[in-house]
Amino acid sequence: MVGGMTHASDLVEFEDRSAAAGHVAALIEGALCQSIGSFGEAGLWVSGGTTPIPVFERLSRRSLAWSQVRIGLVDERFVPESDPRSNAGLVKSHLMQGHAAKPLNFLPMVVSGRSAAESAGDMDTAYQEVFAQPPVVLLGMGSDGHTASWFPGAPGLEAVMSPGSPEWIAPIDATGAPGAGEAPYRLTLTGAALAACSFAILFLTGPEKRANLEDRAANLPIHRAERLLGGRLSKVWAP
Repeated sequence: MVGGMTHASDLVEFEDRSAAAGHVAALIEGALCQSIGSFGEAGLWVSGGTTPIPVFERLSRRSLAWSQVRIGLVDERFVPESDPRSNAGLVKSHLMQGHAAKPLNFLPMVVSGRSAAESAGDMDTAYQEVFAQPPVVLLGMGSDGHTASWFPGAPGLEAVMSPGSPEWIAPIDATGAPGAGEAPYRLTLTGAALAACSFAILFLTGPEKRANLEDRAANLPIHRAERLLGGRLSKVWAP
């Protein structure tokens, strides 16, 4: 063990969440710098929730060329940005601070005054045009095995997860899914969007999530993402 880090299969384990968050932030910074060096710009798609907050806060203190970084979301609840459940609001509060206060672009998913389907259509076009270079993606995972807003049993989920979808962003109704909470109407990246990324990191915490990740027989949405991303996916876990 070095610095509290061990490897179990392809999962990088840490003894505590702070060290894991630091490792994830360093991975993202390295990937963004590599993209900027190669293309003159970089894209970063991030997940919401509480788990990535320490990663965001560490990244905001890194003095990389944020003016050359375009930031987007992995998924979003269909709520206004002022709602405390909004991922866009979370990103602005915890990532777009300090050195990262003024990225080249920030693209939310919900368009004010538009329905979920209309927002998805508008932002699908925007994401495919603006993220011209393969982005870096930070994924999370729910205790039910969902990633992005790919909730088990949601109507139309197979089409959303397909890498052959023409859309990068799709609306999804996760009504009845325990992990969706009180905001079941979502917008989410599709399998085609993940297929277009350069590098992805899955950051998860807690024994329940790890058990679900390792239960290959369950064939959960997270497993679909793993297969789709293959060697482009790094997985980091802490208790």
